[in-house]
Amino acid sequence: MSQRDDLERMLGRLDAEVESDLRDNPDPDAFWPAFAQKSNAVLEAAGPEHFDWVSSEVSAILHRHGVSAPEA
Repeated sequence: MSQRDDLERMLGRLDAEVESDLRDNPDPDAFWPAFAQKSNAVLEAAGPEHFDWVSSEVSAILHRHGVSAPEA
């Protein structure tokens, strides 16, 4: 299995968990730390070769679930 396959599997799991994470943590102050921990694990696994692609996929996951990133 390639690194890209592993990353796709990790992204799929992240995508599948967003709905339950939103239900379990309806307050954004509770949701974001939980999501950040999971998404950071995928981004770290991506390394420089796949980082931009994984970052884009994480943004797409949030968009699909109607979640806006917090203001910086």
